[in-house]
Amino acid sequence: MTQNTAFFSDISQHLNASQIITNSVEMAGYIKDWRGNFSGSAAAILLPASTKEVSEIMRAADAHDQIIVPQGGNTGLVGGGIPDNSGKAVIISLAKMNRVREINADNRSMVVEAGCILQTLHELTEAEGLYFPLNLAAKGSCSIGGNLATNAGGVNVLRYGNTRDLCLGIEVVLIGGKVMNLLSPLRKDNTGYDLKHLFIGSEGTLGIITAASMKLFALPKARATAMASVNSVSTAITLLERLQRQSGEQVEAFEIMPKTLIDVVLKQFPALQRPLENPDAFVVLMEIASTNAADGTPTQDGTIPINDVMETFLESAFEDGLIDNATLARNAAQRQQLWDIRENAPESTKKESWPVNTDISMPVSSLETFYTEATKAVHAIDDTVRICGYGHLGDGNLHFNLIEREGGDPDWAEKRPVFTKILYEVLSKVHGSISAEHGIGRLKVDQLETVKDTVALQMMRQIKTSFDPKSLLNPGVVLK
Repeated sequence: MTQNTAFFSDISQHLNASQIITNSVEMAGYIKDWRGNFSGSAAAILLPASTKEVSEIMRAADAHDQIIVPQGGNTGLVGGGIPDNSGKAVIISLAKMNRVREINADNRSMVVEAGCILQTLHELTEAEGLYFPLNLAAKGSCSIGGNLATNAGGVNVLRYGNTRDLCLGIEVVLIGGKVMNLLSPLRKDNTGYDLKHLFIGSEGTLGIITAASMKLFALPKARATAMASVNSVSTAITLLERLQRQSGEQVEAFEIMPKTLIDVVLKQFPALQRPLENPDAFVVLMEIASTNAADGTPTQDGTIPINDVMETFLESAFEDGLIDNATLARNAAQRQQLWDIRENAPESTKKESWPVNTDISMPVSSLETFYTEATKAVHAIDDTVRICGYGHLGDGNLHFNLIEREGGDPDWAEKRPVFTKILYEVLSKVHGSISAEHGIGRLKVDQLETVKDTVALQMMRQIKTSFDPKSLLNPGVVLK
């Protein structure tokens, strides 16, 4: 740990002692990432409680050349919120900036501070009869500031888009302390460059997002959730297209998981119930939703309209040989049981192994080719590797993860980089992206250099220099 005496003397005028953490025990939770792949060292953790305090920190950082690493809920998966090992950086945690400044039902928008926990926003908006559709497995601990900084995706991208698509405006603090107020919740504002999009997905390398205006939607009043067994990725894509047509474009989520992953989840979380007996190679978890309460209200004959839509779809899919087994959730508890399988997937693979993790995207039309070719390439080296490729089928986002054979593999550490290289070689053939929703962080900096258009990289560096000429904000993240 290396303290910048002048910087700390300066900020101590603006933060109280409880907002400056230097104790190594208290700092431990901030300097290691969730997966355990990245750990670093910091001179302190700073906990500002207002935009003004963030501004004072950024002013002092510029004046005293202090490296700053912004951090949200520390649920990132690519090391973007973790400092290096020099001990020179300070982490700014936005955890104390967790106020909801406004919920506007007429405008269907809310203004929230960066430290607001995603699940809290779900609960608050739903109490108002509104819906914030960003939905991630880490919703109980991730923050909206981190979601914006990484342009998080999640299970509802198919219908509502990424975090970028849900954002109307932001408040951001620049190095030097200037506050740029772009919080206007206008749906149309065609006044020159839309600067907010530079900061969304920038992973704290251009400025610190302290608040945001986010879109809200009508609260779904009826849902139908089902899980079905399919024999291939291409069959799952056919199912998705059919469900979109038959439901009137009401599909909120459509997730694919291999049987291998289901087995791992149930092994690591034995309290969960097996959703389907003897599933085929894959299962798909699908959900349609309606804002019309009548769609979820039993009719005179006792049937529920939105369930009828799903049942009719499943029956036709079975008759046409697209599925061989399926289950439809009949109540909220059964729905949650199905979602528990998907939401525990990341944790289960982490418990089972030191997995090879990916967050990739490609055209939906290329998913079958990639899955088949990647599986062949991996198994050509080691046919005992368990393929746990799952993800958001409708937007082409796969987490094509690999787990060592049951019982462990003493050579797994050496094999991991080989498998990673192979997967990205296959990905390049289908013109996919190395990062769909997790960001670049520290993990993929070198890789970005090899796959990004050279002119685009030049422009990114120019933008970085314009906002952060001394490279004090999250150096080593996104760009070298």
